[in-house]
Amino acid sequence: MNFLRLPDPLLSILFEDDDIIAIDKCYGFNAHTNDSKIEHSTAIQDGLIEIFEKQLNRKLHIIHRLDQTTTGVMIFGKSVQSAKKYAEYFFNRQVFKTYWFITKSKSKKDSFYIDKTIIHKGKELEASTDLVFSKKRSHFELWIAKPHTGRNHQIRIHAKQAEIPILGDSLYEGAGYPFLCLHNRSIEFPNGTIIESKPPIYFENLEILEDSQLARVFFEWDRRMRLFSNADRHQCFRLANVLDEKNKLDYSIDKYGDILVLNWFKDNWDQEKLKRFTRLSEIYNKPLVINLNGANKQQLCINIKIPSIENEAREGNIQFALTLNEKIIPTVHLNQRLQRNWILKNTDAKNVLILFAGYSSAALSSVSGNANQVTIVENNQKQLKIAKINFDLNALDTRNTKFLCRDSPHFIEQSVSKNIKYDLIICDIPSFYRREKSVFKIENDLTDFLNNCVQCLSPNGEILFSTIAENIRIGDIHTILTTIQKKNPRIKLGVNCILPSLDFELPNETAQLKSFLITTVRISTLTRS
Repeated sequence: MNFLRLPDPLLSILFEDDDIIAIDKCYGFNAHTNDSKIEHSTAIQDGLIEIFEKQLNRKLHIIHRLDQTTTGVMIFGKSVQSAKKYAEYFFNRQVFKTYWFITKSKSKKDSFYIDKTIIHKGKELEASTDLVFSKKRSHFELWIAKPHTGRNHQIRIHAKQAEIPILGDSLYEGAGYPFLCLHNRSIEFPNGTIIESKPPIYFENLEILEDSQLARVFFEWDRRMRLFSNADRHQCFRLANVLDEKNKLDYSIDKYGDILVLNWFKDNWDQEKLKRFTRLSEIYNKPLVINLNGANKQQLCINIKIPSIENEAREGNIQFALTLNEKIIPTVHLNQRLQRNWILKNTDAKNVLILFAGYSSAALSSVSGNANQVTIVENNQKQLKIAKINFDLNALDTRNTKFLCRDSPHFIEQSVSKNIKYDLIICDIPSFYRREKSVFKIENDLTDFLNNCVQCLSPNGEILFSTIAENIRIGDIHTILTTIQKKNPRIKLGVNCILPSLDFELPNETAQLKSFLITTVRISTLTRS
C-alpha cells in the first residue's frame, strides 16, 4: 500500500526568489522525515521539506533547522548550489537571527549576554546569545533573543542559564504550559534579503496566556494560519481540532468564509466556555456559530445576524450555501477538502458515479472539472435538495447530472447486473445505516460493496472512497482488497492511502478519516515480458 499526499491549493509560501523558498513553520512539524520512527508507525512521518517537495513537485534542500516546537521563518534551497551558498552564510556567522520567547520567570535584569559552551553529541561547542527584555504583562515576560552561533537548543539552554526559561519548555525547567513559546521572528542575510514572520497573537497580547484553555485555541488557530496564510478570506478550512480526554475537551472550529463554526461534542458546556469563545470571536472580529452536540442540542450565535449572512464560503471558486431555515448549516465537510480538489483536477470527460453522496460536494467538483456524466445517489431527499441549491448557487449546467434518491448498495448491485461502467466511483461510506429491509454495517458489508464497485469500473477506472468508521483500519482495507483481487483475477488493483490534510491531523497523529484511492488495470492491457 502506498501513502499519498494530495496537493493542497491553500498551502502557502512566505518568501521565494531564484535561490530559496521560505516557509512560515508552524508548531509540531519536523524539518524533515524522522527516519528512525518510520518503521514504528502506520503513517508516513512527513517533515516540512517532504510536504513542500510534494506540493511544489521539485527537490528542495535543507539549509537550517528549527525544533519541532519552534515556529517562524525556515529556509529551503531550490538547488544544491543555492543551499550550499546559504549554508555558508550560516557557517560563517553572517546571518542575523531574531527570536522571540516568553517566560513566566521574573527576570533580575533587562538584558543578558550568555557566552557558555553547549555540549552536543559529546562535543563541547562555543555558543553565545544576546537576550533583551521587551515587555511584561501579568505573570509573563516577552524577550528577544539574538543568537550569534547556531547550536542545538541554544536559545532554550541560554534562557535557562539566564534564569528566564521558556514557557512550556519542560526539558529546560520552563514553567508548565500546553505548548512551548519560542518563535523565529526574522532572518537577515548578507545579500540584503530579510525575511520576517509574524509571531503568534499571544506573543503580542500576553494576557491571553492567563487562560491556558483560551491560549490553546489561539495556538491551534496559529498552526493552521501559518500553513494557509495566503488563502483569501472566503476559503474554508479547519482552524482547531482538539481531542483532550484528560481535560474533557472534544471540539473543532471550522472557518467557512468569514464565519467561525464551533462544534462542541461534550455535555460540559457552561458560561465560562461561552465567555472564552466569545472573546475569541471579539479578538479576531469574526462571527461565531456554536453548535452544541451533546444531550441538549442547540445553536448559539455570537456577533452574527443570520438573515444578513451572505453565501461566501468557498473552496477555490466553488461556493457553498451556509444558511438554511434560519440556521447556519455548512453544506460541505472540510475533512475531504483535498479529495475534492483532486476530483476537480481528474474528472475531465469522465463518467462519474457518486454513492452515499450526502450534500453532493464531490458532484460540484466533478461537474466543475468538466466530467462528461455525473450520477448522484443519495437516499436522503433533504440532502439532495441542498445539493441542488449548491448547484444553483454555482450556476452549474445539470443537463448531464442525475440526482437519484436511491439506496447506494442497491444501486451499485443493479449497475453490476446491467453491466453499467463508470470511470470514477466516489463514495463516503457510513459506519451503518438502516436500509428498507436490513441494516448496512460497514464491517460486514464493505467487501461486497467495494467488489461491486470494482466490477462497475471501465478499463483503468478508479475508486475514491472514505469513511470515518472507527472499526475500519488501514490493514482491514488491505485484507479486503486482497479478497477482491482474488475474485477479479483479470483486474490488477492498486491502493493508495490518502494522508489527511494538514489542517486536521499532524503527520504523527492518527487520522479520523480513512481515505483511499483504488486504481485498476486490466490484465490484458499489461505489457508482457
